[in-house]
Amino acid sequence: MDRGTKGFTLIELLVALAIFLILITMAVPAFTSSVQRTKADTEVGDLRRALSYARLEAIDRGITTQVLPKGGAWTGELTVSDISSSPANVLRVVPAMSSGASLALTSGVTAISFNNLGGLAAPATAVAITYALGAQSRTLNVCLNGRILLGGNCG
Repeated sequence: MDRGTKGFTLIELLVALAIFLILITMAVPAFTSSVQRTKADTEVGDLRRALSYARLEAIDRGITTQVLPKGGAWTGELTVSDISSSPANVLRVVPAMSSGASLALTSGVTAISFNNLGGLAAPATAVAITYALGAQSRTLNVCLNGRILLGGNCG
């Protein structure tokens, strides 16, 4: 072999490529999990902010506000409305969740209403909202006094 030739041999390139592919194969699942975790945190945070906004507007304005899904699906757009006026005045619209995400609420809950003191006006029991996206899961609890707890217990 000519000692003046510089470069890599085919074997060296294949070994480097194999190591690179092994590293990529290990990194992709961790990256996907990280993206799902971030998306779950963001969407649960958006839902929590919408509920907090509804509660604070009820207190500030001395009215009854309601968080209601547009079209009946809690993963779609949500509206925060002043239901003490006729017709209901929409105060804020919360964007839909990402595809693949699901929300499960306490059985029979079609809307969440806050009274002028910030407590739950309807339903008459605490509401548990469970968010799921892939392997990620979060639980929000809306207590009778209106407190919104991430992963907490109303007890």
